[in-house]
Amino acid sequence: MQCIYDVTTEELVAWLEARGQPAYRAKQILEGVYRHRVASFASLSALPRWLRQELAAEFEVGGLPVVRRWDGEDSLKLLVALGDGEMVECVGMRTRWGETACVSCQVGCAMGCAFCASALGGYRRNLTASEIVRQVISLEAAGARISNIVFMGMGEPLLNYDQVLSAIHTFVAPDRMAISPRHITVGTCGIVPAIRRLARDAPRRVELAVSLNAPTDDLRRKLMPGAAKWRLAELLEACDFWTEARGGQPVTYAYVLLRGVNDAPSHADELAKLLAGRRHLVNLIRMNPVEGCQLTASSKARALAFARRLQDQGISVTLRRSRGRDVRAACGQLRRHDDQARASCQGKLYPVGRRAKKQQ
Repeated sequence: MQCIYDVTTEELVAWLEARGQPAYRAKQILEGVYRHRVASFASLSALPRWLRQELAAEFEVGGLPVVRRWDGEDSLKLLVALGDGEMVECVGMRTRWGETACVSCQVGCAMGCAFCASALGGYRRNLTASEIVRQVISLEAAGARISNIVFMGMGEPLLNYDQVLSAIHTFVAPDRMAISPRHITVGTCGIVPAIRRLARDAPRRVELAVSLNAPTDDLRRKLMPGAAKWRLAELLEACDFWTEARGGQPVTYAYVLLRGVNDAPSHADELAKLLAGRRHLVNLIRMNPVEGCQLTASSKARALAFARRLQDQGISVTLRRSRGRDVRAACGQLRRHDDQARASCQGKLYPVGRRAKKQQ
């Protein structure tokens, strides 16, 4: 069965015309699907009953089935089921700027970053655009009021380029979800050709965040083996291209602080040299705990000293407060669920409209 979120307006009009229906029906359907977020075509009362029944027989609509939910102090994490039995996690985070959806774009991840749970179970497959969109709809059905979207869940977005770009267009289109492009951020480990391509293809004002994490090629290769194909010089040239192609738009550089690994004063000095003269914002993140990982977070004092050293050299920097740690939903903590976990979850679908008891 095809998903309605994968259907273009032109395809929907053709489907309707084949059934003797006028083109304006497409607007009625899309308005119900996107503006009103209907979970069933039966809710589209402006349509004839027979047409609603045909839509239900041909297309899926609504969020993904929720296998499990965790309610944290400032976040909501959902484990959602895909049509082939795979599962991914997505997160809604509450901030003073509104609620942000952190969506996954792959089942697992092939990048192998040493500090990230998503890489531990390996890579299974890419998500479709509709599977990405439906994560947001699932979060909204669970009570989140999403106004921002970050592609920073499971997987490398730029290795699923076409589907991620298609999802972005669905998010920003005025007749779809109508989210401002400036409220959408694509995170990447640094897939150089795709950064250049995205600079040309992405809607204006969509943001780019690059996971940097090391100021030298040797250290970055150890921490992020999947990104080692491109040297830092090549990555930064691609980021410069992004800024130039998009009218001076800066790049956010994420830097996960690891105790005794990349948090020395010399690392801060090398990072400052790399970014000098570039439009940038450095987002420092103390590593979040990952089960089975030997790396640990820098101390708060060490992180503050690192930030001050960057600031003293003219670098724009923030030290990010981690949200979602209490439900393992913080940066680097989302993970693929293995076959045993899938088997244990069979039949345990949680109602998304009710706050569930917090689960660890």
